[in-house]
Amino acid sequence: MKRRDAIKLAALAALATTYASAYDEKLIVNKKKMQIKDSANPTELELKHSPEIKVGVVDAKGYSLVEVNIGQKGIIHPSDDKHWIYEIELLADAKKVASVSLEPTISRGYLAARVNTKDVKVLSAISKCNLHGEYSASITL
Repeated sequence: MKRRDAIKLAALAALATTYASAYDEKLIVNKKKMQIKDSANPTELELKHSPEIKVGVVDAKGYSLVEVNIGQKGIIHPSDDKHWIYEIELLADAKKVASVSLEPTISRGYLAARVNTKDVKVLSAISKCNLHGEYSASITL
């Protein structure tokens, strides 16, 4: 196979993969940063959109499994054709360390990453809902 043909084939494969897995951007109608109005009494909608961050034990290499679920207190965010979490970002001391893009119906709001938390003071997560905007949560280590 000639180099030019290989490059064309690779470009077409990348385009096909992107197209096949991409959701309709028009469905993302709210990109506003949202705030929980009363942190002592969050509403069900606020709990459903707020990230819950859990940090596992440190392994031999100094990394902890950090898991982010979208939804708190047993209220899990849905994932259907019209309403889903399309992206989650994980930050360590305000520096982005992981992110995941999610598809409606086939995936739900979850991110897991191994993070060296030795010198990290604060872990934060941002959930991005196509209808209700961006919600964030932080934990102090």
